[in-house]
Amino acid sequence: MNQETSKQSLNDLADEQLVALFQARGAAASDAYGVLIHRHQPNLLRRCRVRLGNTSDAEEAVQETLLRVFRGLLRFRGDAAFRTWLFSVADNQCNTLHLRRSRRMMSEHVRALIVLHEAMSHDNRDDEDAISREQVHELLSSLPSRACDVLMLRFYSDLSLEDIAKTLGIGLSATKMRLYRSLALFEAALETSFGTDAA
Repeated sequence: MNQETSKQSLNDLADEQLVALFQARGAAASDAYGVLIHRHQPNLLRRCRVRLGNTSDAEEAVQETLLRVFRGLLRFRGDAAFRTWLFSVADNQCNTLHLRRSRRMMSEHVRALIVLHEAMSHDNRDDEDAISREQVHELLSSLPSRACDVLMLRFYSDLSLEDIAKTLGIGLSATKMRLYRSLALFEAALETSFGTDAA
């Protein structure tokens, strides 16, 4: 059987059979893994692109996913379908990448939260009382990480509530509640900051 015929035969196998070949560490292990990835990579890229909003980040998430899958496939027990496991690894990588980049760029992209404060303020403060980027950065840093994450996803990344729910892996109702509570924490921190400054 030549190599082309062998790969064609592998293409006819189900995911579970390909995983078993890979885990057996035989001569067909490398080809079996290649067929698995070739089979699922297009859908994986599309899924990551939807989650992250652009191709560049999606490609990075896919590469990290494939690396983790390669390292973890020998321990894969088949409790879920390979595709389900693969996509769950990808979702975790998308979440990690999204939140890591949001945190990294926080100090440079806080204008949306400044606008948020101005919109939420019921009284017009004088220009000398206007909140600075540095103050917002300090206030965000003082918030619990969960509050900071949801605020950055909503007002920096401009994600809808539905997209935030998917990114954080929680329900829509829980997302709304977390956002409202985070807004309240942010506003309370602003009020405390202004009160302290005034004193």
